[in-house]
Amino acid sequence: MILHDLKEVRMQTYIVHFGELGLKGHNRIFFVRQLVDNLRAVLRDAAEVEVRGFHSHILVKTPAAMPAAVLEERLSKVYGIAYYAPTTVVPSDFETIAQAALQLAEGVITATTTFKVNTTRGDKRFPLTSQAMDREIGARIVDKTGAPVRLKGPDVTLNIQIYEDATYLFIRRLPGAGGLPVGVSGRVLALFSGGIDSPVAAAMLLKRGCTLDLLHFHLLPDVEQARASKIVNLARAVLTPQRLAAPLYLVSAAPFETAMAGIETRVTTVVFRRFMMRVAECIAAQCHCLALVTGESLGQVASQTLHNINLISRATTLPILRPLISFDKPEIIAAAQRLGTYDLSIQPYRDPCSLHARHPATYADLDEVARVEATIGVTDLLDITLRDYVDEVWIE
Repeated sequence: MILHDLKEVRMQTYIVHFGELGLKGHNRIFFVRQLVDNLRAVLRDAAEVEVRGFHSHILVKTPAAMPAAVLEERLSKVYGIAYYAPTTVVPSDFETIAQAALQLAEGVITATTTFKVNTTRGDKRFPLTSQAMDREIGARIVDKTGAPVRLKGPDVTLNIQIYEDATYLFIRRLPGAGGLPVGVSGRVLALFSGGIDSPVAAAMLLKRGCTLDLLHFHLLPDVEQARASKIVNLARAVLTPQRLAAPLYLVSAAPFETAMAGIETRVTTVVFRRFMMRVAECIAAQCHCLALVTGESLGQVASQTLHNINLISRATTLPILRPLISFDKPEIIAAAQRLGTYDLSIQPYRDPCSLHARHPATYADLDEVARVEATIGVTDLLDITLRDYVDEVWIE
C-alpha cells in the first residue's frame, strides 16, 4: 500500500477507548452499546459512517469527506470516551505492517525522541509473537531515525493491534471527555438559570450519564420573549456537543412575584427557591425524572448556606443533585469557559433569583418561611403556575 493510501485510511479510521466502562463487568455491554449509539448520533450528518464494537474498544470509520479536524472536535466532547486514536488499517502481513509503522513514525519519532512499540496479537495464528513484533519493528525504526528505545515512560508509543481481519496501528492518543455515556444513568430535571453555574451543573450530570430535561423560571412579559431569550441558546450550548434534544420548560415567576408584592421579609429568596422545588417536582413527575439538579455551591450566596439549603430541600421529596457544591467561583467560571457557556452566561439578563437579594437571611427561620408561604397561599399558587404559566420549548 502506498503512502498516500495509508494516510487516507488513517484519517478515516479511529479506535475509541473508554475508561470507566471497562470496570462495569457483565454490565459493560449495556454501556458500550449506549456509547456506540451516542457516537452514531454525533456523526449522523456524515454519510456512510460506521460505528461498532471492536474487541475491547469501539471502531469509528468516516468517509474522507469529513475532515479529520471536524471528526476529532466532535469525538473530544462525547462523554464516555477516555481517548481516541487516528488509526492506520493494513492487511496482517509483516512487511505491510512494517511499512505502515515506519510511515507513522516519520516526523513523530526523531533522534531525540524515546519510543517503544507495543504489539497486541489478537490473531494468535500470526507467525510472530507480540514480543518479536516489538523487536523487529522497533529495530527498523531505530535504523531509520536513530531514536532510542525506552520501555518505561517513552515519549512516543507506537501501538500495533493484529487481528484476523486486519492490523490496526496508531501513534497519537487524543484525550476524550471521560465520564459515562449519556443515557445510562437515568433522567434528571435541571433547574436552569441565566447565570454561570447551572449550565455547568447540567453538563456535569450529562457527563455522569444522565439524560436532561431543563426548567427555567423567568420574569419576561410573554412566552415569545422567553423563547427568544439567551436561555434557549444556553441550553443549546450544553446539549449540542452531545447532539442531544431535550425539552426546556419555561415557567413564569410572575404569579409568585404578584403574590409577594407588599410582603416585607428577609426569607423571600428561600421561599422562592422552595416554590421552585415544588414546581420542579411536579414537572419531574410528568416527565419521569428521578432527581432535580441545581448549580448551588455551598456558601456562595445567602440562599446557599447549609442551613438554607436544608430548608429548601425540605420542599421536595425528590433527591437534589448539586454537582458544584464544593466548587469555588473561579473553578465554576473556568468550567463554564471550557464548556463554552461563559460568554452567554454573563450577558445581561433579569433572573428572578437575583431580585430577592436585598438583605437576605443567611439563616432563615422556618416559622417565618411557613408564615410567608401561608400568606401567599403556596398550594393554590403552585396550581395556578402549573396550569397557566408553563411553556415547553424543544431544544435541538
